[in-house]
Order: sequence, then C-alpha cells, then structure tokens
Amino acid sequence: MVLVAALAGVLCGSSFAAAPGSGGSVSASEQTCRACHSIDTTKVGPSFRAIAERYRGDSDAVAKLKKSMLEGSSGKWNTGAQMPPNAISAADAERFAGWILGVK
Repeated sequence: MVLVAALAGVLCGSSFAAAPGSGGSVSASEQTCRACHSIDTTKVGPSFRAIAERYRGDSDAVAKLKKSMLEGSSGKWNTGAQMPPNAISAADAERFAGWILGVK
C-alpha cells in the first residue's frame, strides 16, 4: 500500500489534521505523504479514504500500515508506484495508521 511519498523528503505546505483524539501535531514525515496521497482522490498512491475502506475490519490493519510506512511497499494497489521507506518513528507510524483508519 502506498502511504508515504514516493519522493522522499518532499514536504508539502498543507498539513493533516492531528490524529483524532490525540491533541497532538502532525510530523513533517506525515506531511511528506501529501506528495502522493490525499483524503479523497488518487494521486500517485490511493486516497486515505480508500486505504481506510480497504482495511476496515482487518484486525491487523494498524500493523500492516505501520510496516508499509516504515519499510516501504509496492504492488498492493496495482498502480506501478513504489513507496519508499519513510523516516518516521514507529510510534508516529502507529499513530498515523490509526488516523488513516479513522477516515470516513
């Protein structure tokens, strides 16, 4: 699953809303995701809404998304795009995976 920018290190001007209920801010690493993802539309990678829909009800969803963010991935969405590993902490990856899964 493509969750992180294919162009590593590209920071976007817009930011995500903080994870629901976290009260915290969003890391620059998460902002990098905006280069390839948006809430509703497919860019290089799938929208966050599509990711949430695909993994809804999957008890391992947070772990799967976290792994993709930390290690990179390819071939999960048949887009031909490869997501590189992202420089994000494991804790931030887990929190962000939870945020994505909360997108309705």
